[in-house]
Amino acid sequence: MSMSSPDEKLLLQEIREGSNSAFATFYKQNFAIIKSFVIRYVKCSDLAEDLSQEIFIKIWEKRSNIPELDSVRSYLFVIARNHTFTFLKKAAAEQHLKEHITSSLLTSATITEDHLISDEYARHLKMMIGTLPSQTQRVFKMCREEEKSYNEVSRLLGISKDAVKKHMVRSMKILKPILSGLFTF
Repeated sequence: MSMSSPDEKLLLQEIREGSNSAFATFYKQNFAIIKSFVIRYVKCSDLAEDLSQEIFIKIWEKRSNIPELDSVRSYLFVIARNHTFTFLKKAAAEQHLKEHITSSLLTSATITEDHLISDEYARHLKMMIGTLPSQTQRVFKMCREEEKSYNEVSRLLGISKDAVKKHMVRSMKILKPILSGLFTF
């Protein structure tokens, strides 16, 4: 990078003192160079333009702190690089955060959807069990809901193990076709 000319040093001094016209001249002389520099990092012309404008706004806002410089361009490139890297770090962090939130929402939505389907399935199953003959209902509930063995149900209801088996076959013949067609996607 070349050394600052006396004109650049004078221009910076006027900017430090708050001269709008000096800043406008400085902006016109350097904006395209800074935008070209920034675009190498962000690969998007509109974004590079926005970031470059932010860089010049930052310079204007901190004009009273501009040091005596040997190279104005070096100073500009350092500010541009730092501002662009800060932006890219924030964008990467936000993207990671967005992905995490989206993933969590999708997982939550899936769990909620699964829960709703499960609840709907349980309601429909309960309704269908209610259509079974009363003894078949008792056998089905004891075997499926209470997880009792055929022998236990036989003993508790005072019926044979074969009778328990027949009630279960009857209930499954009635319930299976209805429930298998209920949730086809």
